[in-house]
Amino acid sequence: MRLQFPTKVKRQEPYDRLRFLWLFLLPSLLAVSQPARAQSNADKSKPYAAIDRESVAYRGPVRAAPDTDGAAVIGMILPLSGAQQAEGKVLLAAAQLAVEQENAAGRLPGGKLELVVRDENGPWGQASMEILKLYDQDHAVAILTSANGTSAHLAEQIANKISIPILTLASDPSTTQANVPWLFRLGPSDTDQAQAFCQRIYRDLALKQVLLVVQTDHDGRVGAAEFEKVARKLHAAAPQRFEWTDAAPNSESLEQTVRANPPDAIVVWSDSPTASSIMAVLQAGPPDTPVFFCRKATQVGSTEKKHPGQFTIDSMPGQDEVLSKFQKAYLTRKAVKPGEAANEIARGIHAIAEGLRTNGTNRVLLRDYLANQQGSRNRDTTIPADFDSAGNDLHPFAVVKLLPLNP
Repeated sequence: MRLQFPTKVKRQEPYDRLRFLWLFLLPSLLAVSQPARAQSNADKSKPYAAIDRESVAYRGPVRAAPDTDGAAVIGMILPLSGAQQAEGKVLLAAAQLAVEQENAAGRLPGGKLELVVRDENGPWGQASMEILKLYDQDHAVAILTSANGTSAHLAEQIANKISIPILTLASDPSTTQANVPWLFRLGPSDTDQAQAFCQRIYRDLALKQVLLVVQTDHDGRVGAAEFEKVARKLHAAAPQRFEWTDAAPNSESLEQTVRANPPDAIVVWSDSPTASSIMAVLQAGPPDTPVFFCRKATQVGSTEKKHPGQFTIDSMPGQDEVLSKFQKAYLTRKAVKPGEAANEIARGIHAIAEGLRTNGTNRVLLRDYLANQQGSRNRDTTIPADFDSAGNDLHPFAVVKLLPLNP
């Protein structure tokens, strides 16, 4: 495994091809980086057009030759520094173990898988350049991304230009709405999670007053908007929205809000470090108030054992022998059970390995393998890939009680 960190590039070094790709992709990346303007009402949030996915089929290039000789490289773009580096370490550990297990099986073309990891955090443009380097310098046959929605959008734009399969943990529903044939999502989207939470809160539990605590970043705003949208469709009372800003955490204000008007339920849409800070405040509220965390908030176990009534979304991929072996090995090595993000990373690496075993180290054929496994889980539960025509994960999921990772 190689960990790649950004270095200062001298003008005379041979990066002409990489600079060309950067200039070629810059217009798309600029468009992705611009924040969406707020809409004044629900009707304006509707798209002006929709793609009929059933009538659109991908007819991409067909190449039978391998894209790389020897070891097949899986690239990863992770937060190896900054506030989310704990998440990056968890995902990296899971990926390392999954790659070790695939290599130990001894069934891969070229002998083995190799993991190359690059840091998504840094100055503007670094994530885009690091993704390009995974393709152009490291010759990755596929790339895995974290749950960071912005990084996923950048990878989406790049994949559409240079044709490399991307498997992402990002739950932002718009990542797959463009029907980019190279992008696949591992796990449910924000829309899926919002529907499951609203069903449990408003229909099953018949609760009315909901406090929606939102981290004020891209992913937090998108997830909260999906929850509010589903609540409107159910004709439920609009949730009380509380915005949590990492630059100036207003913990005292949140505590006052919970004490002054105790909610029937609390929904937290944030990343894992922020969820830990929010939970430290919510403990001051009634202990029997159910708290629902989006999947991103529970990735590294930072909310465990801090409230008796915690819930999240859990995927249920079925009786997968490979995933079961991964979970046992992870528990042995780390003395904790793998969280959902670690399980999804392992499942993604297993899906890539199955595609490489079937078709060799060819990016196009690997993409076709991932796209054409739709519904295969119903026939063979050991196959980890199960995506619809837009790249959304078809594995079932449910609202479950959040249990401690420590056994």
